[in-house]
Amino acid sequence: MALKYFKEKKAVSFFFSTVDHACVVQLKEDLEAFGHNVFYFNVNHDGIFNTEELIGKINHEERAGHETFVNFTYINNETGIVWPLSQALRIKEETNSFVHVDAVQLVGKIANWNYLSSKLDGYTFSGHKFGALKGIGFSFFKKDMKFSPLLVGGNQQLGLRAGTENAIGIYSLKLALEDINEQFSATELLEAKNEIESKLINLIGAKGEVVALHSPLRNLNTIFLVLHGQKAEILSAKFDLQGVDLSTGSACSSGIIKENRILMSMGYSFDDSRSSLRFSFSPLMKKSEAQKYFEKIESVLKGIL
Repeated sequence: MALKYFKEKKAVSFFFSTVDHACVVQLKEDLEAFGHNVFYFNVNHDGIFNTEELIGKINHEERAGHETFVNFTYINNETGIVWPLSQALRIKEETNSFVHVDAVQLVGKIANWNYLSSKLDGYTFSGHKFGALKGIGFSFFKKDMKFSPLLVGGNQQLGLRAGTENAIGIYSLKLALEDINEQFSATELLEAKNEIESKLINLIGAKGEVVALHSPLRNLNTIFLVLHGQKAEILSAKFDLQGVDLSTGSACSSGIIKENRILMSMGYSFDDSRSSLRFSFSPLMKKSEAQKYFEKIESVLKGIL
């Protein structure tokens, strides 16, 4: 879309949150090279943004004659915080903005995950997040949406993206979605997560906290911990020995452990941002599995807390 408006000699104002995925946040330099504007909106300690303030800023840009684009992250990939779709709908209703929904973390992560509103302009999904093959995904967009393809040279996919379609990857999307649709139980997953989380809170006490514990809406499969004074990379190795997969929540680049951008955007300290652990459970986890999972976590944490 930035390329399309660049060709038309029009400036677009893009609105991203400070807790959006890096693939969005890091577009700033490229978008500005096209002559567009990029604005970031902030979140509070619970990961929530001010809807009225954002709408005001969008309308200000529109009054200045700019097209506007909002990236709305439905579910945050690190914290599991859910922004209700009603917020995106309100932005759409009270502005003329194009509203794109990052729905990558949606499938099998909340109740009614398969409900989408046709009033919004677009949704994007990534297959490996719900059991399809890696390197495949899909987007829904309104039929009248126009943009300049980044991949050209062929008329595949109605001219929106050149290149032979990955039929096996696409079929894997179908199979994975059918599996989730048939087997997913929001109630079962929530009960399993709550059992693990409540025991974790009792275990860590004042030595840590669950990120966004008091956020109005959270997904059903993520627990993001900050353990004060601990080093995430060391804890990660200990969990690996127990056969427990997790994310440290910090990015590794050239062997350097960096601070967690998402946590710092929410007001956490530099040290706390490097002391985070994220557990992401299968959408099909059963309550009967929760106790065994917690025991493995407990076996690691009891030795250091």
